[in-house]
Amino acid sequence: MIDTPKQPAGDDASLGAVIRSHREAAGYSARQLATMAGINYAYLTRLETGDRSKPTADVLQRLAEALEIDADELLRFIGVKTLPEPRAYYRRAYKLTDDEAAEAEQRMDEVIADLRRRHRTEPEAE
Repeated sequence: MIDTPKQPAGDDASLGAVIRSHREAAGYSARQLATMAGINYAYLTRLETGDRSKPTADVLQRLAEALEIDADELLRFIGVKTLPEPRAYYRRAYKLTDDEAAEAEQRMDEVIADLRRRHRTEPEAE
């Protein structure tokens, strides 16, 4: 995992400042991060400077993945609250390898299926 960056001051930090802070902490140039995230370099620099303020959730998720940070940290700026996929959560939260996270996901699916079998016949709509 990448070192934790110095956070921009307070909760008033802009999306661009947060992206730049994480990028610099990771040691990436803007060009490197843009390539890793599959976005245009000029677009990334506009995000970081605040010239572009409404990126899509997909762009922010790709940036978060490239920076190895929780996507929610970026998505909150556009009002999106999400839960990570279980495998990604297990990798990040418990520092598991991809294979370990896949096994954890499979085991949790089995536990949930067993609980449903024992406590009710039909899964409730979520």
